[in-house]
Amino acid sequence: MKNLILLFAFTCFLTSCNVTESIIFNDSQSGQYLVTYQMGDAMKAFTEKMGGGSTDSEKKEKGEVMDTTMVFAEIMETYKDSIASLPEEKRLAMEAVKDMFMTMKMDEGESVMDIGIGLNFNSIDDLKNIQEKIQKVQSLNGQGDQLNAMKYESPIGKFMGSDDENVIYNMTAKGFERTTSTELSEEEMQSTDKLFDETDESDKEFIQYFEESYYNVELTFPKAVKSVSFEGAEISEDRKTVKYKANWIDYLKNPLLLDVKVEFVDE
Repeated sequence: MKNLILLFAFTCFLTSCNVTESIIFNDSQSGQYLVTYQMGDAMKAFTEKMGGGSTDSEKKEKGEVMDTTMVFAEIMETYKDSIASLPEEKRLAMEAVKDMFMTMKMDEGESVMDIGIGLNFNSIDDLKNIQEKIQKVQSLNGQGDQLNAMKYESPIGKFMGSDDENVIYNMTAKGFERTTSTELSEEEMQSTDKLFDETDESDKEFIQYFEESYYNVELTFPKAVKSVSFEGAEISEDRKTVKYKANWIDYLKNPLLLDVKVEFVDE
């Protein structure tokens, strides 16, 4: 369990590499929500910068491969005695996320490291507090104080995303909406372009690092899609899956950028 929590600490540090938010809906509006943090490129760059890296032959011999799913309810049952002795805040956080799961896919030889946090939901109403649940999962890591200091007191903090937004999902027989609710005032929203100072060397370095990072959204429906409000969105051949993305820096400047309206084909 300790290794699991430490892994989440690392995930929180690099959440901005490439993020994919995926929702698959069934006919009954049940389905699966999964947000995946793809950190392979960042790990490779960090290893090379630190003087690491391996030849192709070494990769074949030493590359670790992992593909697993862990269910929090099962973890809680296995480690129930340890969890019972946790501070109340941590114990309540574990209780709040017991219906969630975590996926890990790693292939060192191919520079792949994907970590996902997901929920199998019975109704779209179960997604009302999904961001809060994800934050609770991240709060379980053993390095929470250091991460908070990094986020709120260091130059990289503003590149790690905000906790001030809440995404609301709604689906009817006619369509689907993804809408962002934010605590920012209209004046603050209009000044988000000032979030980064491109004349500051530290900001310039981080902007360059994240310029190829994206927040991806993938939505799969039981009905065919007629139209999508997001310009440039891709619709699958069977017209049931929608994919679109925004540059991470652009998304940080405007948290409403990924809002979308999807209209279904009349049946």
